[in-house]
Amino acid sequence: MSTKVGSIELCFQVLEIPMYPYRASKAALNMVTRCLAAELKDAGILCTAIHPGWVKTDMGTEKAPLTVECSVQGILSVLAGLSQATTGVFLDWEGKSLPW
Repeated sequence: MSTKVGSIELCFQVLEIPMYPYRASKAALNMVTRCLAAELKDAGILCTAIHPGWVKTDMGTEKAPLTVECSVQGILSVLAGLSQATTGVFLDWEGKSLPW
């Protein structure tokens, strides 16, 4: 489970909450996911990073627009649609591509 705040290209979209250790850990997770996808592709193992959206949780707070149920339903749908063609991508809970 990744987050778009771990995206180097998108990092300037959420500057009001720096969260540097969290961002760095998710950027590292994204790198591991991308490398594992390349390494395991020939074995038929799919790897992807998924941003669950801004979800109403303790971390996301009540200000978040997504419920846990909505995010999970979207993630399950995205996972069901993964294939060898989409291994190693960074997607959000709706299946939209995100830049690394």
